[in-house]
Amino acid sequence: MFTASLFLWIAASAVAAIPTLTSISPASAYQNGSSFTLTANGTNFVSGATIYFDYNAPLTTTFVNSTQLTAVVPASFLTQTSSLPVWVVNPDYSQTGTLYFAVVARTPSLNSFSPASIVAGSASTLITVSGQNFMSGASVLVNNFPVPTTYIDSQTLQFTAAKAQLSQARMAQISVSNPPPGGISSTMNFNVTYPAKAVVLNLPANDIVWDPYAQRIYASLPSSYGSRGNSIAVINPSSGKISGYHFAGSEPNQLALSADSKYLYVGLDGSDSVQRFILPSFTPDIVIPLVSNGAANLAGALAVDPADSHTLAVVQRSTECCFGGGTYFYKDASQLPDSISYPSITDIVFVNGSTAYGYYNGTVSQINVDSNGGTLGQQWNGLVEGTYIQYAAGLIYGNGGEVLNPATGLLAGTYDVGNTGCCFNSNVQVQPDPAIDRVFVPGMTPFFPQLGVTTYDLKKFTPIAVADLSQFSGFPSPALLWGSAGLAFILQPQCCGSNLTPQIILVQSPAMFANGTSNSIPAPQSLSPAHATHGSGNLLVTLKGTNFVPGSEVTWNGLSLFADYVSAKQLNLYVPAGLLASPATADITVVKPAPHGGTSASLQFTIN
Repeated sequence: MFTASLFLWIAASAVAAIPTLTSISPASAYQNGSSFTLTANGTNFVSGATIYFDYNAPLTTTFVNSTQLTAVVPASFLTQTSSLPVWVVNPDYSQTGTLYFAVVARTPSLNSFSPASIVAGSASTLITVSGQNFMSGASVLVNNFPVPTTYIDSQTLQFTAAKAQLSQARMAQISVSNPPPGGISSTMNFNVTYPAKAVVLNLPANDIVWDPYAQRIYASLPSSYGSRGNSIAVINPSSGKISGYHFAGSEPNQLALSADSKYLYVGLDGSDSVQRFILPSFTPDIVIPLVSNGAANLAGALAVDPADSHTLAVVQRSTECCFGGGTYFYKDASQLPDSISYPSITDIVFVNGSTAYGYYNGTVSQINVDSNGGTLGQQWNGLVEGTYIQYAAGLIYGNGGEVLNPATGLLAGTYDVGNTGCCFNSNVQVQPDPAIDRVFVPGMTPFFPQLGVTTYDLKKFTPIAVADLSQFSGFPSPALLWGSAGLAFILQPQCCGSNLTPQIILVQSPAMFANGTSNSIPAPQSLSPAHATHGSGNLLVTLKGTNFVPGSEVTWNGLSLFADYVSAKQLNLYVPAGLLASPATADITVVKPAPHGGTSASLQFTIN
């Protein structure tokens, strides 16, 4: 009995005597630094225990007590950045596990964050910063201000972003500062992203347009879509629902909508023509055959004269391959005598009834438009890049990021939107909205390496924040703004040769379109016109007053209509023809969105 107890006591003592290493101090040092004293903390150290540092000979070790040892680490061990193993061996050769000592460069560097981004309005969140050469005592800097930082190891730091720091979307500049004599890393953007709702429609659309009167998006669908192919889909972007399909003809592709939403022009690739439809019934109207120099062509781009819904510009391209078929102008189905055969044009936008701009491969061409068609005006080469152009408030925006002022012939500035993607397509689309001083860029930009929507200050050309759409993969082409807080685009497969089909992505984000707040109730003062004759068509009404904000809702006898924000003193109200069908009066009010909401007094519109 005594012998067995003695054996158990000896065995337990042997197990208990195995040393452990729980921490080392310091845990890091700068490369090419001076020698220093290393403290090893643990348990079951005995006199004669030694500290091993890397795979060198054991260090000359001082036994302090059973839980602590010290040793001097020579400067010669610190010549290379590395993670070096440290362990302790007792005289009986029992040894501890291994901890690692970091030899770091004085200047740290950043790799990534986890989470990679946070949605604005979130609660306080712990953020992990990954990188290299973090020294014990390093601080995370947020917009150059240090925040309380937890050192994990030479590659990991943590800090907590407070709820107040996450209250609105922004790009925070994050860097790391090592303690003296260390340096500061370069910065990386941390994105506090816009809250955004994204709806996917599995429609292999070729093109999309927004009808502000009907508050619908029209999408052209190819024959490959089966029983609903060769049609125009009618989409309610607010709900993400498809309200109908209308047969269009053979292989509908390019679309153009007249400014009054009376006509929808559809390029039919299967019949080398353009079909015009009367809206909102989608009644087939005229057909425009596309023939130049005796050869059939396709509609590569369409644009309707904003001053005359009967005048159409068609950029034609060969049925075999490429553009180069010329730019032609039509009055209803009649081709006008003046056209442009050179230079090649791939995209065209109207400014007004007398001026349009064409674009191809770095060349912007002014086109003078009159009742005889279009003639070539001034050209600018090598200033605007990309594949498409937009026109807004006197400036031409290319989806390469450049902005041309045609009045001066000089660049007004450039948005940093990144480089051209595969198949020579730009990874982004550029959608300016001067009324709210914003540019919206769906795609992958230098400020968000996955799919998202980056907003820029329109006048300063600087990024503001991002809406995260990283759940999708591909690139947007084309894109459009809809409603007061919406954006839509066709998501194309990432690269040439992909067997994936396009999808339509509908994005809603009031925060992304907000530009300042006001606690004042909106005050409409006048309507122009203030009356109309019953049976007239779609009507654009100018609503003037004060305290209007982006996202303001206008109601017509309680029915919400689309109103385009122009300024704090003007909204443009799109009244569909159906509301003007019979004599009546309508009460018009303006509703300011939350959180600073409120409803105005009403103005009266008369239908005679």
